[in-house]
Amino acid sequence: MITLQKLSRNHFFTALCVILLTACSDPTSEQKSLNPTPIKYQAPPIVGTSIASFNGPRSNYTVTIGTSEIKVIDNVGNDGDIRLATSIQLLNFSDISINLTIPVKAKTITEVELSALIELYIAYFNRVPDAEGLSYWIDRFKAGMSLNEIGESFYSAAIFYSAQTGYSASLTNNEFVKIIYKNVLGRPNPDQSGLDYWTQRLDNGEATRGTLIHTMLDAAHTYKGDANFGWVAQLIENKTIVSKDFAITKGISYISPSDSITKGMSIAATITPNDISVANGLIDALIGVSNTDVVQPSAAQAARFLHQSTFGANNAAITNLSNLGFRNWINTQFIAPQTLHRHYMDSVAATLPRGLSDLNQNHFFESFWQQVVKGDDQLRQRVSFALSQIMVVSFQDSTVANYPRGVASYYDTLNTHAFTNFRELLEAVSLHPMMGIYLTSLRNQKESGTRIPDENYAREVMQLFTTGLYKLNQDGSYVIENGRPVETYNNADISGLAKVFTGWSWAGPDKTSNRFYGGSADVNRDWQPMQSYPSFHSTSPKSFIGITIPNQAPANPEASLKIALDALFNHPNVAPFIGKQLIQRLVTSNPSPQYIARVSAAFNNNGQGVRGDMKAVIKAILLDVEARNDPSLGNAGVGKLREPILRLANWLRAFGAKSTSGFYRITSLDDPLSGLGQTPMRSPSVFNFYRPGYVPPNSSIASAQLVSPEMQITAETSVVGYLNFMRDTIANGTGSSRDVKGDYASLAALATTPDQLLDKVNLLLMANQMSSTLRGQIIAAVNSIAIPTTTQTAIDTAKLNRVYMSIYLTMASPEYLVQK
Repeated sequence: MITLQKLSRNHFFTALCVILLTACSDPTSEQKSLNPTPIKYQAPPIVGTSIASFNGPRSNYTVTIGTSEIKVIDNVGNDGDIRLATSIQLLNFSDISINLTIPVKAKTITEVELSALIELYIAYFNRVPDAEGLSYWIDRFKAGMSLNEIGESFYSAAIFYSAQTGYSASLTNNEFVKIIYKNVLGRPNPDQSGLDYWTQRLDNGEATRGTLIHTMLDAAHTYKGDANFGWVAQLIENKTIVSKDFAITKGISYISPSDSITKGMSIAATITPNDISVANGLIDALIGVSNTDVVQPSAAQAARFLHQSTFGANNAAITNLSNLGFRNWINTQFIAPQTLHRHYMDSVAATLPRGLSDLNQNHFFESFWQQVVKGDDQLRQRVSFALSQIMVVSFQDSTVANYPRGVASYYDTLNTHAFTNFRELLEAVSLHPMMGIYLTSLRNQKESGTRIPDENYAREVMQLFTTGLYKLNQDGSYVIENGRPVETYNNADISGLAKVFTGWSWAGPDKTSNRFYGGSADVNRDWQPMQSYPSFHSTSPKSFIGITIPNQAPANPEASLKIALDALFNHPNVAPFIGKQLIQRLVTSNPSPQYIARVSAAFNNNGQGVRGDMKAVIKAILLDVEARNDPSLGNAGVGKLREPILRLANWLRAFGAKSTSGFYRITSLDDPLSGLGQTPMRSPSVFNFYRPGYVPPNSSIASAQLVSPEMQITAETSVVGYLNFMRDTIANGTGSSRDVKGDYASLAALATTPDQLLDKVNLLLMANQMSSTLRGQIIAAVNSIAIPTTTQTAIDTAKLNRVYMSIYLTMASPEYLVQK
C-alpha cells in the first residue's frame, strides 16, 4: 500500500506539470463591440514618422527588420503587407509594442548597471521589465538618478498598482520584508530570525526600503556556487537572462501598464533555478513563432500528435501519420466516413425479444468503445468526445436514460457536425429531443397566466454552449469595465430567450396537442429533431443580448429560432469561449492568450470569409506552434492531465485490445474505486465531469492562478482506484466477463531485451517522452522478474509479466498521466 500512497501524492503533484500560464489583458473598444459580423479590423495601420500602429496582436504578424526597410506582414487580419522606413522606432500592436531602439540604448550603460536596473524589477515586482519602462529608467540613470532613488520610485509605483503587486501605503516593514524574501530569495516563508533581523533594520532606520533591496540582492549574489543556497543566485541570474531577452532583445512592452505588471509576473513565475524554457515558450507565443509544417513527422512526433487528435496511438496509426504528415492526415480524416451509433443500436434491437424496448445504455457503451478501438475516423471521434463535454447530455438523467438509442443519436449528431459549421452544430443540438429532455426545452410552453416559459435551455445555451458568463476579448481574457468583468447577459435576457424555445416537442406526422404532450409516440421520435407547434409558441416580444424579436402574428417558432441562434452564433464571445475549451480538451489546460486568439481568428474567418468553420478551428488548434512544439519533460508549461476515459482508450488502442464477444462489453466505469470514476455520456451534471476553469483549492495551482480541469474528478480514492483498475485490466482484461483483452504477442517477443520492450511502450503511450530516470526505474523493475529455464509455460508467463510490469508502471507514472 505504501507504493500506491506514494503514487497518489505524485499524481496530485503532476498537476503542476499540466499547466501553461495564462493572463488577462485589457479590452480594446473593438473587442467590446457586439457586432455580429465576423471580426475584421476596421481601420488601416497608422504609420507616423517614428511609430507604426497595427490592429491585431503581435503574434498575427511576421516582422522582418532589414538594413533598408522594416517589413510587417499581417498573417491573419486585413492590415496587409506594410513596408516601413528604418526611422521607425516603435511598433504598436493591440497587445504589445516592440521598441526597436532599446538594444542600442542598453549598450550605453555597463552590463553591471543594466543588470542592477533589471534586478529592481525582480526585487520589487518579481516580473520581467517592459522595454519602454526599462528604456525610461536607463535615461534617468544616465541623467544622474541613483539606483536607490529609482528604487524609491518603483516602490511608489508598486503602491499605485496595489491590486496587482500586493503592496499598499500601509504595508508594515515586516510585510515588506516578506515580499522581498519571496521576490529576491525565492522564499515565500522566510526564517523568523532573518525576518526579524531585516525588519529591525528598517524599524531602527538603519536602512530604507530602497537600500534594503540592494543589500538583499547583494547577499543573494554571494550564494553563487554554494552547495546549499547556490540556487538563490542562479534563480536571480535566470530571471535576469529572461528579462534581457524580453525587454532588450525582443523589445516587448504590454500596452496596458497593469498588464506589464501582472503578465510580467506570470512570465517570471515560471522561471526556476534550473529551467527558463517555460518563460521562453511564453515569450515566443507572445511574439508569434513561425510553425513549419513537418512533411514527414518522426515516430515520436506522430505519436504525440495522435494523443492530441485521437483516442491514442498504435503502430499502424503512427506509420500512416508519419507517411502523410500532419496536414494531409487531418484532410484525410475530414473525409473519413462516419459510422452511426444509432445504426448499431438498431441492429442490436433487432436481436432482442422486445426490440427497441430492451435496449439500454450498455449497448451504447459497446458502440462507443468499438469505434474508439477500431474506428478509422479517429479525429472525428476525439473531437466529438470533446464536444460531448461542452454540450452535455447525460444518462445520469433518469428520463434521458429511458432513450438509449436517442443518446446514441445525440452522439451521432456531435460526430456529424464536428466537421461542419458551428452554426449547424448549434441548431442540431438545440433541436435534438435528448437535449430537449435533458434541459427541459421539449414541451416548453408559452407564457399564460402565472406560467412562464421554462428558462433552463435558454440559460445553458448561453452560459455553456456559446457566450459564457462574461464578455471576452478574442484572446479569452475578460472585458474589464470599472475594474470588473462585464456580464454577457442578465436575467431579462434569459427570460426573453426562453420564449424562443417554446412550442418545440416530439417529431411526428402531425402537430396535435396530443403529440406535443407525448401521446401517439412516433417510433423514431427519440432521434428525429424536435418539430414546432405554433399554438404553444410565444408571440410576445422576445428581447435578449441586444436583439428583439417583435410580436408575431401568427406564431412562427422557426423564425424565432433562426434569429436567436444567429445572434448567439455571431456573438464575439463564441470564438474564444468555444475555441479555448476545445484547446483544453485536445492539447493543453492553460493555452496562452495568443494561442486562443489565433484559434479565435480561425473561427471568425476560415480564410474565405466563413465564420464557424469547424474544420478551420480544428486545424488551427492542432497545427498551432504551441501544439506542435516538441515539449521537454522538464517544461512544466505544456499539456493536460489525461482524464480516465482517455487513459483506458490509450491502452485499448496501443495494445490492439480485442473483444472475445466482438461487442466490446465495457459497461459503467463510474465507481472511482472499482472503475475509473468516469463513463462516457454519464456526466453528473450539465457542467460536465469537470469545469474548464476548475482550480484545486488550497493548492500550488491555485497560488499560481492556474486551472487544471481534470483535477476536479481526481481524489485519493480515484487515484488508488485507477491504479488498481489498470493493474487488473492490463493482465486480465476488462469489461463483462473480461470481454476485452490486450494483445501482447509482439511485446512478449521483446521481453528478453527490456530496453527494447520499454522503447516500444514508451513510443505508444508517451511518444518517447519518458525521462531517463523513469526509464531506469522501470527497466530495473522488469529485470527483477526472472525468466526461468524450465518449462515453456513458465517462460511465457514470465515474459508476459515483464510486459505487464512495463505497461503498468508507465501508465502509473506522473509522466504518463500528463499528456504533453
